[in-house]
Amino acid sequence: MSFWSKLLVPERTGRFESLIRPLDIESVEAVQIQNPQPLLQFLRTHFGKPPVTPVYQPVLDPSKEIILCVLDQGQIVASIRYKYAGLFESQPIHIIDCFCVHPSRRGTGLATKLLATLHTHTNSRGLRYSLFLKEGRALPNQEPLYSSTYVYRRSRRDLKTPLSPRIAEALVAHYRHLHPDTIWLYDITNTTQHWLLWKQGLEWILLCIQNAYQTHQGGSIGWVTAFFASEPVPSEPFEALINQAPYDWIWMDRAWCPSLGQQRCPSTEGWTPDGPFHWYAYQWTTNLKFSRFYGLVI
Repeated sequence: MSFWSKLLVPERTGRFESLIRPLDIESVEAVQIQNPQPLLQFLRTHFGKPPVTPVYQPVLDPSKEIILCVLDQGQIVASIRYKYAGLFESQPIHIIDCFCVHPSRRGTGLATKLLATLHTHTNSRGLRYSLFLKEGRALPNQEPLYSSTYVYRRSRRDLKTPLSPRIAEALVAHYRHLHPDTIWLYDITNTTQHWLLWKQGLEWILLCIQNAYQTHQGGSIGWVTAFFASEPVPSEPFEALINQAPYDWIWMDRAWCPSLGQQRCPSTEGWTPDGPFHWYAYQWTTNLKFSRFYGLVI
C-alpha cells in the first residue's frame, strides 16, 4: 500500500479538520543538508525532465527549512523539502516540494520511504499539516482538495509598480467578508508576492504572481497563485495585468482565464495548455470547496 493511501483520507467535516494518522511504512536514512549547492545542481539536472520541462532552480535556506536528502556513496539520489507556507483558517500549513528522485532510482520505492522519513521527522517536531502539489496524473484512489489544468504564455514585461501586500491583504479580507468560504492560505511576510490590481467602475481584478524558480527557453517563470475578480472577468484588462508581470513566462490555473467555457484560452494572446495539477492536503482536510477564485500564496 502506498504512502499516500495511508495519509490522504477524503473526510471533510469542518473548515479545518486534523487527520493525524499512525504510519507503518518503512523509512530510509536521510540527512538534513546544510550546504544547498549540491542539491541545487541535483534539482537542475533531475527535477522533471529538463530541458523538455522547465529547469527548477529554487532558493534553499537550510536554516529555516527542513531539507532531507538520501545519499548513495556521497551523491544525492533523492530529496524533499518542508517549509512554512502560511496560515489557513488560523492553522500553520507547510508546503512539501523539491521532491525529486534520481531517474535510476525511480520505481524502486525510494520516494515512498523518503516521504515516510519526512513524516517521522516533522511529526516529532510537532509539524503536522502541509500541502503537496502533484502535477500530471492524480494519485490513485485519493481525493485532492482541488484539480485543474495549467495554461501558460509569454509576458511582455510592461512593468508597473506592484500593489502593497498590506493593501492586497485588506482587499482580500473584504472579499472574504462577502465570500466567507473562499480558500485562502497566506503569509504577509512572504517575500515573493507581487500583487497587481486593475479597477474601473464596478469591474476589478486582483491577482498575485510569485517566482516559480523555474526557467523555460531561457526565460524566468512567474506563477499566478491568487486571483479575485468581478464577473464576468474582463479579458483585455486581464491580459494587460499578465503583461505587467516581472517574468518572461506566466503559468496559471486555466479557471482564471476569461474564456473558461472554451476548450482553450484565447489563441490571440498565446495561452497554451500545459497539463493537469492537483493539490492534496497532508494530515488535514476541509469542508470548504474551491470556487473559481482562491489564493494559495506559498
